[in-house]
Amino acid sequence: MKSNWFFILTTLLMVGCGVQKPVVEEAVRPNLLELDIILVDSVPARSWQDIFVDESLQALISEALTNNADVRTMQLSVEQAAIQMRVAKLSYLPSFALSPSATVTKANGAPVSTSYELPLTMSWELNLGGQVEALKAATKYQWMNAQEQLKYTQLQLIASVANAYYTLIMLDEQLRLSEQSVQLQRETLETITAMKEVGMMNELAVNQAETELQATIASVSDLRLQREKTERALNLLLSRTPQNVQYSTFTDVNDINMDADSPVSLEALAMRPEVRSAEYQLRASFSNTKVARSQFYPSLKLTASGSWTNNIGEIVNPAKLLLNLIGGLTQPLFQMGQIKAGFEIAKSQQEQAQIAFEQALLQAGSEVANALSECHTAQQKLLVRKAQVEASRKAVENVRELMQYSSSVTYLEVLTAQSSWLNAQLQQTADWLELQQGKINLYKALCR
Repeated sequence: MKSNWFFILTTLLMVGCGVQKPVVEEAVRPNLLELDIILVDSVPARSWQDIFVDESLQALISEALTNNADVRTMQLSVEQAAIQMRVAKLSYLPSFALSPSATVTKANGAPVSTSYELPLTMSWELNLGGQVEALKAATKYQWMNAQEQLKYTQLQLIASVANAYYTLIMLDEQLRLSEQSVQLQRETLETITAMKEVGMMNELAVNQAETELQATIASVSDLRLQREKTERALNLLLSRTPQNVQYSTFTDVNDINMDADSPVSLEALAMRPEVRSAEYQLRASFSNTKVARSQFYPSLKLTASGSWTNNIGEIVNPAKLLLNLIGGLTQPLFQMGQIKAGFEIAKSQQEQAQIAFEQALLQAGSEVANALSECHTAQQKLLVRKAQVEASRKAVENVRELMQYSSSVTYLEVLTAQSSWLNAQLQQTADWLELQQGKINLYKALCR
């Protein structure tokens, strides 16, 4: 059904922003885009193993998720964000410093005197504008943002591995079809050459058949090169040295288990990793703005010091404890425009984050619509292509039979029929790959 895009985005905001109330009142202007899809409130989440059911592909994806450099890098980013969040949680606590010292003195005719001091200093600063609380919130959302970026990286990696895998299978099948066509064209060339010797064909027919044969042989070389490049690219995704990849044949491979006719979940759109990442980045920018605003408020600083010493003005004295407590209030007045500039920059960065959030929502809906269109178009093309392949196959059989037993057919008709059959088969495999890629894009658009 036709659903207004503004209604979709409003619902996305209500579903996606579960931590607190929606961060923006109006994400986008209405009537920017409409989707011709069936929308439902919720659809059960599915793992990638339920979608990519081919066993060889599952093994490759598992290896990629373990070894891929981008995934490992993002995992370290999540750990770094977690450390920063823990540090921010400790900002409420005072800081302590211990600096023991000792002095040995020897004067002429006087005994050796030793003095020691064990000073302990405590410092506790509290910003009255809520800086610590805002900083804690900012680091928490940065950590959540890093987690979503990791999920997004993993999602993109799974899609890239699957795309390379099915491309390899398509190229392998196209290579088989082309080599089969080379054999057929060789037989045709031999037949035309024999017919030339008995006067039924001329030299032009032989030359034309030879040209078609060499062109197909050249295309075989191109297909082999493309297959090698795709295999190397897949090995790179797996972070391993170039080696042979185990994959299923075109006739045995399992298709991707994604139904383009199933309803689309609003929750799935709102929970997409890049959408959640943009949301958390926006929340973090709000907190960073609060941190910048807090610089206008005064800071309360308490400093306490204690010292255990045996030297309070006497050469020899029993050890005693000295205590000192100082409190102060600091109100910034003029910082050469730095505080105001920092606040303005923070507000500008907040606006940038809001724009990115809005764009992420728009991008989510657009990708779903594109993926659905790709799947439906490929399905329709496959039905038509199947009939085209069958018709062209029959044409090749008929024209070869006529060429052997009748003089009513020309060599151009033979070559054209063979070329049409090969092209139809190659296009059929390309349409099959297009359908798989549409399902992969649908997986990226809806899964999390």
